[in-house]
Amino acid sequence: MTGILALTVMGAVSPAGAQTLSEALAAAYQFNPTLAAARDELKATDEQLAQAQVYWWRPTLSATLQEGRQWIDQRTDDQFVNGGVQITDVKDHSTQREINLEGEIYLWRGGQTLAAIDNARSTIIAQEAVLAATEMTTLSNVSSYYADVVLELVNLQLANQNEDDLNQLWTMVEDMLASQRATVGDIAQVNLSLAENEDSRLTTEALLQNARSSFHQLTGIYPTTLEHWPALPAPPENLETALAIAGRENPRIAAALAEVNANEAAVREDEGALLPTISITTNYTLEFDKTRFDHSAEITEHTRESTASVLLQLSIPLYDGGLNYSYVREAKFVVAQSRSKLLETQLDVENDATMAWQNLGSAERRINVSIDRWSAASDALASEQRLFQQGQSTIRDVIDSQNDIISAQQAMEQAYHDAFVAHVGLLVAMGRFDAFSLELPVTHFDPDAYLDEMQELPLGIGLE
Repeated sequence: MTGILALTVMGAVSPAGAQTLSEALAAAYQFNPTLAAARDELKATDEQLAQAQVYWWRPTLSATLQEGRQWIDQRTDDQFVNGGVQITDVKDHSTQREINLEGEIYLWRGGQTLAAIDNARSTIIAQEAVLAATEMTTLSNVSSYYADVVLELVNLQLANQNEDDLNQLWTMVEDMLASQRATVGDIAQVNLSLAENEDSRLTTEALLQNARSSFHQLTGIYPTTLEHWPALPAPPENLETALAIAGRENPRIAAALAEVNANEAAVREDEGALLPTISITTNYTLEFDKTRFDHSAEITEHTRESTASVLLQLSIPLYDGGLNYSYVREAKFVVAQSRSKLLETQLDVENDATMAWQNLGSAERRINVSIDRWSAASDALASEQRLFQQGQSTIRDVIDSQNDIISAQQAMEQAYHDAFVAHVGLLVAMGRFDAFSLELPVTHFDPDAYLDEMQELPLGIGLE
């Protein structure tokens, strides 16, 4: 029995050199493919700003070069009234070359350009918030599996210690049986408990392997020796403070708000399509023509012609079957939908924070109860052992008392696990479970770095 009794009330002590939670989270931050995909998605979204800026005082230029050849073979028979005949045989071929340059720049597009830029910027802000939410979800999942591994390791340790204690009990009962102070039934009771403990141990091993596999899936590494319930940033003093922080800093709310702004800009963009546009168009054409005639005399003709034009163009949409008006109405409904989603997200975040707060408080109270339970079970086990030695108790009573102390220890560890998971959930709801807030030892991803590089491209030209 000494193994179980030797466990401290607060649980096992983390050994030196244990794999810390920060190390596990840092590994996930650097390896996790879901995070990597979200970062690339943000970079792809950044390109929407470059696409929206196409008409922001940037011309469109194009050049066309063409060359062609033409052959003519013509025979003409002229008959005169006096019976004479004149036959004319004409052959010629020509080479044509043309260079055409066209350019256009919009001076005003009914506000579409500015609206498109606002739309792109808001969409980028929303995607940055989505990336932050993905990061927090990933790190919280790693923390949950970290806690699962810790819990199942402790449960496995308890099962192994229980097996050792039951074997000691079996030896004691066998000695008592030899002196006729115990019965064969007592031995059978111990054997039954050993079989039940083995079944529980096998189940625990399976759960442990599942948790280890999920941990590896997210971090790219397998857990080794872990910290026993590692410390987390302190929660706020009360629920009201937690809810206020969640309302300000939760990335899901930030993403939903940015989506509303993007959709409002989309309405302005669609409304701009109903207004006139003003642009300047230019055209320059240079033609070369070389023609050779073969008939009564051989003649080669060279021509060169260039034309240029600059036009100020006003384009007024008159009627398109009501298509653009339909686009505006549709965009306004999308705005209303996004506002409802924003409210839904705010309520979801408030609910998540409230539930996490309540679960954390409940788990902390369960820890205190389980400590008292463990203490009482320890006293009860010691008493039953003495009574059994004196012949005043049965082996079943001893086994039940031993199971009580194991259950109390398991309940205490489960309460620590649930408190840890609820604490993480509260930090996630508050928007404070990212690499920066946790001060992870990693090179932090800068969501603005690629956008800044893209904006520095000369006229937006560049492939990487």
